[in-house]
Amino acid sequence: MNRRRLLAAALWALLAFLVWNVRFDLGVRQSATRYLVARGAYVQGKGSRIEMAPAMREGIAGSAKAASLVAAPALLVAVVIGAGLRGANPRRRPG
Repeated sequence: MNRRRLLAAALWALLAFLVWNVRFDLGVRQSATRYLVARGAYVQGKGSRIEMAPAMREGIAGSAKAASLVAAPALLVAVVIGAGLRGANPRRRPG
């Protein structure tokens, strides 16, 4: 039974990691696209000057926050399942 719980906790943790990674990458791509559109407008004389470092720093920070919020429920499930395993010793027999 404990092995099943351990596997379940590991799978939930893996799901949390995958969700976090996908959401983070999506946010970074969107930030890069916004930067390129704004930079293109500047080059064409239709927008104000924009630098890559500040634009991407902002985008990365926002992506990390959003990814953490989206992945938190799956990680919470993994932690709760893992906490149920704490102190359980399958070799120990009552009595």
